[in-house]
Amino acid sequence: MGVRFESESLSDLNRNGCPICPGIRTKGCTLLYLETPTNPTTKIIDIARLSKVAHAQGVVVVVDNTAATPINQNPLQLGADVVVHSATKFLGGHADALGGVACGPKHLIDQVHHYREIHGAVLDPMSAYLLLRGMKTLDLRVKRQNESALRIAQFLESHPAVERVFYPGLESHAGHAIARQQMRGFGGVLSFLLKENSLDAVGRFIPRLRFAHAAGNLGAVETIVASPATSSHVECTPEERARLGIPEGLIRYSTGIEDVEDLIEDVASALKGF
Repeated sequence: MGVRFESESLSDLNRNGCPICPGIRTKGCTLLYLETPTNPTTKIIDIARLSKVAHAQGVVVVVDNTAATPINQNPLQLGADVVVHSATKFLGGHADALGGVACGPKHLIDQVHHYREIHGAVLDPMSAYLLLRGMKTLDLRVKRQNESALRIAQFLESHPAVERVFYPGLESHAGHAIARQQMRGFGGVLSFLLKENSLDAVGRFIPRLRFAHAAGNLGAVETIVASPATSSHVECTPEERARLGIPEGLIRYSTGIEDVEDLIEDVASALKGF
């Protein structure tokens, strides 16, 4: 379709400045697409800072806000031009509808609408109803998931079988300070690395969970657990995943609205023997 893209790592954004911003427009870039927190390692990107630099060069900024949700983060208020969501995740919240959302100024959304008119991708009525129903409880669900995810992340961080926990609500997280500035809550998704860093270890851990469902989705009322190596990043080679900072033994944990004490006990039981 004539679209060219260039992927860049923003891991060192806070320490070394943005590697893609100098001369971004001279490279022919007209759009900067960001995701924060990222999937699955919950990296945090300074939306306000990057938006300011991009706008100075006439570049449109789009932010994928799926993991944060509008309850925790509002990219448009931080300077982004368009915010997008996989409505399949937290907005719907019940793992029963597929859809997407784009929000922004009329002159930009009109372009999206015109493209959709020509190429299709129209949401079916039942999915539209299910997403509207889900959003009625979005605030309640996300606040519960925020609280539970932080409790679970704190538990995992202190567990001897866990090497590292990725959750922006933890003070040990590299992006914690920026997350505190631009987020009201830290979300329901976390990931953690077992000390026994292998797919075999992940394959032994996940079936031991009784309350978490093994699936590729996230953001539902049920707790969902997955191995990025065999789900979201299965098409990458182990070497490519390593370059992205996704270890083979990483586990993504999307916290549901179940009782948090039950979830912690479930994780603790599954970790026995590691």
